[in-house]
Amino acid sequence: MTAIQFLVCLWLITQTGVVCSEIEFLEKREGESVVLPCGVEPRNPSPIAVYLKRSWLRPVDVLFMYTQYEFTVTNDDDKNRITVSGDPSSHSLNVTISQLTADDTDRYYCEFVVANLVSEDLHVYGRTEFFLLVKAGGDCGCSNYSTLLYALSAAVAILLLLILIGFVVIYQGKAHHSVKLHPQAPIYEVMTGLQPLSQKLASHHLEEIEFSEYRNCTVKKSCPENHYESPSGPLCSRT
Repeated sequence: MTAIQFLVCLWLITQTGVVCSEIEFLEKREGESVVLPCGVEPRNPSPIAVYLKRSWLRPVDVLFMYTQYEFTVTNDDDKNRITVSGDPSSHSLNVTISQLTADDTDRYYCEFVVANLVSEDLHVYGRTEFFLLVKAGGDCGCSNYSTLLYALSAAVAILLLLILIGFVVIYQGKAHHSVKLHPQAPIYEVMTGLQPLSQKLASHHLEEIEFSEYRNCTVKKSCPENHYESPSGPLCSRT
């Protein structure tokens, strides 16, 4: 798989979830022709019509063909350079685009229409999608190739950057939510009536100081009135 094919594959996966094994890469030069084989799994009833569509750089219906009828094209300029062999009812047909130009570069796919008598008709995708790259005429065509390569590289880089930013935002949101879930000590202590350890130690220390002051302080006892006094002061009778 070349670099351009890898970038296209990665782009289609991020945009549509398409598996790359179902994409056929076609590389042509201006003026050449390409055949797009459209096929769908056999089913009953058989398809009654088919579309060929472009769906990336220039989304448009390229052609429509009703079974056993001539096909019609959306762009009148394509009438003389598109041919169809086969029929939608046979579950397969080939679409040939000749006189290719760089503007034909795009993603193509076929969509079969199956009649449904109960509700709307069913639209069934073909087995294979195509990525057609048409290089400019001459020996190289490097200019258009490089431009497309740069555009795809930039698109893929932007997608990867957005995905990375999304993961970072989700991770930060989960971390912030986890921090909020941790219980806060002051609220818990208020609800349970418990005091922090520092407050307990401070309260205990204060009680010790008060007790020490009370123990070292001289307590004066009131004495009953006595008329017999010693030289140094009134005498207190002891019981």
